[in-house]
Amino acid sequence: MRRACWFLGLTALVAMFAVGRAHAAEPGAPAAKPKADKPISEDVLKKVEAALPDRPCAPPARPRKMLILTVTKGFRHASIPLAAATLEMMGKKTGAWEATSTDDVSMLKAATLSRFDALCSDQCTGDVTRDAPDADEIKKSIVDFISGGKGLVGVHAATDVGGWNFPEFKEMMGGVFAGHPFRRISVKLDDPASPINAAFEGKGFEISDEIYTFKEPYSREKLRILISIDWENAGLKGGTRADNDYALSWIREYGKGRVFYCAFGHEDAIWYNPTILKHYLAGIQYALGDLKADATPSAKARIQPARGPVLPPQPEKAKPAAKPAPKVNQAPRVLHAPMAAAAAATVSAAPPPEPSGLKPDAQGWITLFDGKNLDAFQKPPADKWKIIDGVLTWEKGCGNLWTRDKLGDFVLDLEVKCEKGTNSGVFLRSAEGERNWLHGSIEIQVAGTQGDRKPGKHDLGSVYDVLAPAVAAEKPIGQWNRMVITFKGNSLQITLNDKPIINADLNQWTEAGMNPDGSKNKFKTAYKDMAKVGFLGLQDHGAPVWYRNIKVKPLSSAAAPTKGGSGSR
Repeated sequence: MRRACWFLGLTALVAMFAVGRAHAAEPGAPAAKPKADKPISEDVLKKVEAALPDRPCAPPARPRKMLILTVTKGFRHASIPLAAATLEMMGKKTGAWEATSTDDVSMLKAATLSRFDALCSDQCTGDVTRDAPDADEIKKSIVDFISGGKGLVGVHAATDVGGWNFPEFKEMMGGVFAGHPFRRISVKLDDPASPINAAFEGKGFEISDEIYTFKEPYSREKLRILISIDWENAGLKGGTRADNDYALSWIREYGKGRVFYCAFGHEDAIWYNPTILKHYLAGIQYALGDLKADATPSAKARIQPARGPVLPPQPEKAKPAAKPAPKVNQAPRVLHAPMAAAAAATVSAAPPPEPSGLKPDAQGWITLFDGKNLDAFQKPPADKWKIIDGVLTWEKGCGNLWTRDKLGDFVLDLEVKCEKGTNSGVFLRSAEGERNWLHGSIEIQVAGTQGDRKPGKHDLGSVYDVLAPAVAAEKPIGQWNRMVITFKGNSLQITLNDKPIINADLNQWTEAGMNPDGSKNKFKTAYKDMAKVGFLGLQDHGAPVWYRNIKVKPLSSAAAPTKGGSGSR
């Protein structure tokens, strides 16, 4: 009987969440529920329920209400509905607040927003007021709401705020997303005595998630940093900041209001981590005004942090050294087209080509995936890529999938299907494969984007963060797209559904972190200097994606590179 009641209780929670979202949209024309949002499983809800705190960190001065905004017009994190459900359940169980979740931005108008004590941005990305005829009114309402004494809560991608398109929101939130180069980290408590950090019991810790880094207006001169990466102990390399200052949560005062932000929340497991949930509870109660905490900026506070655990350093890049020649079956092979010996000698960047186990057909094509097996690919650590009805598909935590062989110049032909919220990629010429894919490969974006619009640098077929497609050529969500990528020297051309979308001469990318048009990218190597030979890869980035009919035609390195366009469309 107890088991039956437990199940019915969780079922009621699921229904409560669905009804709450539906009712929340009543004040204005409701936005359609995003197709990418999948039902939260009973198993996950059981884990959340078991992990939730039992009581508030401080008794509420009066009944509190929090509005959770879940709308996105850019990338949509799969964890958005779980985060919203968890915060609703947390408020109900502890009695700290009553939450309402909505995708309707009209609820941010002053008349409606004034009914709440805090606004929570649950990973809202993109231009969220793009379709609102009263966008300026909404923006003013948010600023007045916070500065007038209410609270603002930011979850994970809430700092990906470019779409709000007004500087006051970025200033309120405290920082703007710069990248997510890290996964497993050592965390130090910058303010061990803060009541918002009470869950950590004065000790640093180790955690895994998609770890955000930040750029201006982020500053310790303005923010009270609660926790951050312990850089000296984390064993990390790379990053986006010269000062290696990577905060993970903070508070600040804005006018008479209060702001709490926490970067954790990408992975589902964060939302049933009892310690992190207690941290969120305390931070939200601070924003609501019920938990008092010192928000003096960290630069002025001079607090001794509680250090995080020492983690093993990242492996150093292999250094050239005299050693016996490796066995043939242990070295990565280089797929190459037949060529004269003199021509082969010009491929100085590649290791000596070795015989490949993959045989080209009469037209020179080599099948990488035919719907039957993954023999052309290395086995990823998680080994969770699935073949279902001849289609290669994703499972959460499957890991990036890399070819066994390296390629130099080639034509890659594949089909890909996305849903709204898909975020994957095709990696080209990754010299080190998994060891340095972020800064050591060229990524062609695979994303669930669609519509009659000017495509951007994160849309399907773009050179990620570097060059947008010339036209929006993707098919409607749920349909197969055929992508053909031709890479010769530094000439990169892409067609999507038989429409040319990319024609780039990478020699024009002469500066690390900078595109020819003056815009910035996240990469530490100028694209003209990227490896000319490397593995192909399919990215696991935490969202569903489907691939089929993957084949590659190696091209002769003796062929002259095709002169692409200037990088403009």
